[in-house]
Amino acid sequence: MRNIADGGRRQGASKGHSVTQVFYADGEQKSMELVQAVVHYLGAAFTHFDDVQDCLALLRTRDCHLLISNTQRPAVDGVRLLLDTRRIAPSVPVVMMVEHGDIQTAVRAMKGGAADCVERPPEKNDLISVIGSALRQSEPTWTSLKKPLTGTEEQVVRLVLKGHTTAEAAHKLHRSKRTVEVHRSHIMHKLQVDGMVNLVRKCAQLGFLKDWP
Repeated sequence: MRNIADGGRRQGASKGHSVTQVFYADGEQKSMELVQAVVHYLGAAFTHFDDVQDCLALLRTRDCHLLISNTQRPAVDGVRLLLDTRRIAPSVPVVMMVEHGDIQTAVRAMKGGAADCVERPPEKNDLISVIGSALRQSEPTWTSLKKPLTGTEEQVVRLVLKGHTTAEAAHKLHRSKRTVEVHRSHIMHKLQVDGMVNLVRKCAQLGFLKDWP
């Protein structure tokens, strides 16, 4: 089961841009309420998941700009959730909450691609800093475009730039080949390019490739 509370637009977002979405997975109530307050303070929408599988399922179908993992139950490995998220939605930054002094988990999380780690119980000012920074990481580098790319389109272009075919991208994103073809067409139209070389050049001009592995 999940509870969705929309916090409006992020401060400074341009009129007409989609609402920034933050997912929060499997957290205990006290931390959840603090995280929700901080997310709303930063002007983003907040979605809380009691079940990790529900979170992963929605990552496949809905735009998400930040995932905060506060998994504590013995049956759930927070690092596993991180790795699954990196596979399903590689463009989504993940902030993990870890037990105080749990260096081993923090190291595993950072090696697994986490944007940052926060010790439990979190402090409000720390959360504002960490969540704000992670959201800035997730901002599209092409916000100056008249029609910004959607979260799914960003995932598609990342896969395309890594050399994946349409069929491979469809498999990774759990979409049909036709759906990915439509996304690719929208991407080319929004970026005003007509070929793969021009797509790469445009992404480089927008600064999207500066941290590309």
